Amino acid sequence: MRKMNTWARGLDKKFKTEGHAPHDAATRLTTGDYIKLGHTPKFKLSPDMAFYMIGSCFAREIEKAFQRENKQVLSQIGELPAACDEQLNGDNSSIMTKFTTHSMLVELEQCLNDKELPGKGLIEATPGQYFNPQLHRLRTLGHSDALAVSEIVRKCVKRIQDADVVFLTLGLTEVWWDTELDIPMNVAPIHWKFARETNRFRFVSTDFAENLKSVRKLIELIREKSRKDVKIILTVSPVPLNRTFTDQDIIVANSYSKSTLRTVAHEVQAQYDFVDYFPSYELVTNSPQDKAWRHDIRHVQSDMVRAVISTFIETYMD
Repeated sequence: MRKMNTWARGLDKKFKTEGHAPHDAATRLTTGDYIKLGHTPKFKLSPDMAFYMIGSCFAREIEKAFQRENKQVLSQIGELPAACDEQLNGDNSSIMTKFTTHSMLVELEQCLNDKELPGKGLIEATPGQYFNPQLHRLRTLGHSDALAVSEIVRKCVKRIQDADVVFLTLGLTEVWWDTELDIPMNVAPIHWKFARETNRFRFVSTDFAENLKSVRKLIELIREKSRKDVKIILTVSPVPLNRTFTDQDIIVANSYSKSTLRTVAHEVQAQYDFVDYFPSYELVTNSPQDKAWRHDIRHVQSDMVRAVISTFIETYMD
């Protein structure tokens, strides 16, 4: 593929006579179609490999897309207790969504090292109703159901050890911390508006160094516990923050969050020969808005996801 290393080759009079080159960013950004990016993979993958997806909600979209392509996906969650049905509306896989590098690390260390979190990692939100701050979309369950879900999740996470390829999708940098259990949470407390009024929860806008440390630990833990030739694909979720708990404008806060994680991904992929960065973030955010996003300008359109996966398969699989 020809190098796509210039933004534009002409301005004013020069542009009028010469125009932009076909591979200039200025040309590719104005076609009205999905963006085309130059990307040389570190390694090639086989279509019959087993894949495991961990990370933000875009990781779940990748998971579903790979299933549609009849790829072997190990991260699909199994059947959950009936009490979960009303909350999840049939989308059981959504509970596996992990938004922060800290919550990803907590889950993998707990499951792969058979560690037991204090109080089973559960918060009693109201008498007899328990909240698991490491899961997504599930609010509260009875104690036995909450424990059953935790065990199902543990078994699912352990399947990462059999994966040939792990997708690690980084989501956001804003973290709520449970000081009583002394663990980072995957999601905000159920009643986040009142969480600051207690001494139990604290909010942290994590920085580059903290996230770099977490991702390095994640990479090394996966390498230690999984197949010795496991390959890791790092991505950054294009899905913006739904809200920010900082005092910044949501657009400014989102820019900080994504740029921090994108820089972390660059540093990590440069350090390990079995880790590569795939630019799904850039594919989505630089495609035309009406093609990339649903009406909330937050959730990625299904056709855009298919375009991203098609690009990945064309790039990494002969």
